[in-house]
Amino acid sequence: MKLRTILAAAMSLLLALFLAAACGAPAAEAPAEPEPAAEEAPAAPDSKYSQSPSLDALVASGELPPVEDRLPVNPLVVVPGIVSEVDDLPELAIGEYGGVMRFAHPNPDWNPDIFIMLNENVLAAPGIGVEGIYGNVVENYTVNDDNTVFTFNLRQGLRWSDGEPVTTADVRFAYEDILLNETYSPSMPNKFRSAGSPVGTPMDLQIADDYTFSITFDESYGGFLRELSIKGWQGYTDVFKPAHHLRSFHADYGDEAEIQSMIDDRGLDSPRALFTAIDCRNWDLTRQRCAGFPALWPWIGATDSDDFLKFERNPYYFKVDAAGNQLPYIDEVVSALVADTDGVNIKVFADEVDLLREDTALLKLPLYQEAKDDGFINFVILDNHVDPTAFYLNMTYDDDVWREVVNQVEFRRAITMAINRDEIIESIYYGYASLPELVPGAYDPEGANALLDGIGLDQRDSEGFRIGPDGNTFILPIEHADHAPDIGPVAELLTEYFQEVGIKTTLRQIDPSLWSQRLNANEMQATLIWSVQPMWKNGTWTDYLPRSHWAHNWRVWMDTNGESGEEPPDAVKRLIEVHQGRVKAIPSSAEDVVLTEEMYQIHYDNVYIINIAEKVGYVLVTDAAMRNVPIAGQAIAGNNSGEQMFYASE
Repeated sequence: MKLRTILAAAMSLLLALFLAAACGAPAAEAPAEPEPAAEEAPAAPDSKYSQSPSLDALVASGELPPVEDRLPVNPLVVVPGIVSEVDDLPELAIGEYGGVMRFAHPNPDWNPDIFIMLNENVLAAPGIGVEGIYGNVVENYTVNDDNTVFTFNLRQGLRWSDGEPVTTADVRFAYEDILLNETYSPSMPNKFRSAGSPVGTPMDLQIADDYTFSITFDESYGGFLRELSIKGWQGYTDVFKPAHHLRSFHADYGDEAEIQSMIDDRGLDSPRALFTAIDCRNWDLTRQRCAGFPALWPWIGATDSDDFLKFERNPYYFKVDAAGNQLPYIDEVVSALVADTDGVNIKVFADEVDLLREDTALLKLPLYQEAKDDGFINFVILDNHVDPTAFYLNMTYDDDVWREVVNQVEFRRAITMAINRDEIIESIYYGYASLPELVPGAYDPEGANALLDGIGLDQRDSEGFRIGPDGNTFILPIEHADHAPDIGPVAELLTEYFQEVGIKTTLRQIDPSLWSQRLNANEMQATLIWSVQPMWKNGTWTDYLPRSHWAHNWRVWMDTNGESGEEPPDAVKRLIEVHQGRVKAIPSSAEDVVLTEEMYQIHYDNVYIINIAEKVGYVLVTDAAMRNVPIAGQAIAGNNSGEQMFYASE
């Protein structure tokens, strides 16, 4: 029996059960015994700020300073509209201290839900976007009239998690000793060049005093503030580095013999390799090696096991609630390693996970509803920041026959026409989705067959599959990893659709690490994974540019300004030019809007990213006792508001 037949029958039954439960079940009550005893944050009589009771003994013993000495002079006060990038909370309640937030993760040393929750940016904005940008790690900023000089003021009294002050010395170290040092940074990142261009002049840093610095470009750079906010989850770690901690591992400051000894002990080959192994950048923050590294995150890594992640409250975290209670409310964050994404969900249904977004699936709605009825979780269906499955054909894969076929836009149009998206939306996404707008989305297998015949794939082998230009059966090999629970079922349906129009298609699921290796080595011909850009607010991401998913060698050409890789066709060159224009433009300006529309049109005409569905619902699961959880907007915003979440005792 074909997968679609099985899915259709199962979906009908499960949907009926889900709707009956959702409509007829009473509202779930919080469990009788929520997370470890939460205590209401007390108001200290001698301070306008309060702390978690878990820190009281450390303060009393003198191991920690009082809370008012651990906070900046002007901490970031979390109120509606400034809610760690979240603006869709039902009511921002003053929370209760205590508890452990439990997660699970299928990939060793990595949990994306925790990564999003801990990551802090230099700047922030309400919602998952880049409009209304305000100071986050920095207190505030100013920009001159022509968008060439950006001045930032640090929060006086801001401290690293080990208690050391954060000053412009940390900015200078990151700039002069890392970004400008060819030993540690072979090239300046594009975002720190004028207009964000690979050929732009590198930025210039001016330090005014311990708390004020300016970044200057020799060309207008209207999009620079986006680069310091949530765009790309870039975090603060390339602007601020804990110089007091890292200098001893840097060849210009540390003892040469000690550095060489550490290089030898770790089996490394250079001072740069040692520094990279020590420095904890934002993408590393869930790694075991980052335990104890000085940081500005709400919880600091304390992991000492390969199969269990642990993060403890940062006593110097720079945010407070409206009543002056230092955040976060929850004391610890932990995550257990499991085999796969299904294993993560099994822990949800066993009441062993308190927050899950990354590995939820609409296919599991009836099971989430059952767990909600049992009283130990809540869930909401929110907006998705991605299109959860997109199909990619690598147009620069090193095979002449493959290239001859997939580089014809008629072939890619035939592929998108062969996909029965309505069936996928109903059977995989329970109707919580719509047809894509980035590419033609209508199901037309007859039209697909006509296009394939018209480009010379009109001959068939003995099994009825199309013969390629070399006289052999043309094969479309799809490889994917278990990045999300819906990717496998969608891949199986795509395999059926493509074979129905005569394209012999193979399907293989591989390990996520192998998937990444093959993708980055240009060894993958076709794959599925989410497409980030279309659902993000304007200017927040850059997935419209060539990527290894669909044009590895064109991406190398773009990143090296034509020195390496492979020169792309004119339409892709124009896509790159449009992107560079958008980087220079002020977000949402008339110029930005025009360029954005052109970018969409280029993709629609050329079908570079074959989106399956758009506006797909995303399930956010939380413990039934958890409060300050978003009820609207993008589900990923729930992760960003983690420091404000708490377990209600009643």
